[in-house]
Amino acid sequence: MHFEYPFGATPLNPDEIEGLIPDHISTQNELNEFEQNNILQAESWIFSKNYSYLKVLTIDFIKKLHYKMFNETWKWAGKFRQSEKNIGVERR
Repeated sequence: MHFEYPFGATPLNPDEIEGLIPDHISTQNELNEFEQNNILQAESWIFSKNYSYLKVLTIDFIKKLHYKMFNETWKWAGKFRQSEKNIGVERR
């Protein structure tokens, strides 16, 4: 599988692509559409709840939200990235 990225997009590394759950995706457009549907499901979930700002401003909640947004798309949903994604100056 090979994705072509538009200017300014953050490319996925081979290890991240290995975490793709659906096996029918072969283009960036298909991936974008699949992710969008997953995100819409998470949107329904979060707006059906009444969370306090103290709850949502936690690492655990952010990880849970990320999991809900990408759990049908990526095996690594809800986890911190293991690759450098800083655009611009390299972190030290």
